[in-house]
Amino acid sequence: MSERRFYSVPDTRCVRMVPQPVQHVVIADAARRAGGAIVFYTMEDHYTTSTHEVVLKKLEEQPSIDGIVFFRLAQFFHDGRPQFRILRQIVAAGYVVIFARERLVIATEAELEGAFPLLFACGYLEGRDADRGAFAKLISAAL
Repeated sequence: MSERRFYSVPDTRCVRMVPQPVQHVVIADAARRAGGAIVFYTMEDHYTTSTHEVVLKKLEEQPSIDGIVFFRLAQFFHDGRPQFRILRQIVAAGYVVIFARERLVIATEAELEGAFPLLFACGYLEGRDADRGAFAKLISAAL
């Protein structure tokens, strides 16, 4: 059986916390664990992170890949809102979706449905952690 081929999508929004070279290492490891390798990558521009325009345009070209490895689940949340429609579109097109940081693999629409509790929890945590005022409240409460 030949090695599976994956498209890599590092997270533009977190390069200050996790630099792009580190994201590449984590994503490559996720592809290796899934029996494959990264064959090309791209990043969304800051203004396309809410639409996944770059990824969707690449998929319109019907590349010879088995799936896409995203750095983290939070790439499918924008302003606290989930973008599951886009995620469903990718899976329905026959691509495996992997989230490297969470070590989550979604290969079918049934697996996507089963992952909804985790997806919603991720969205909640992403919104909570983005609220820098929440940390100040916690510190004030502890003092």
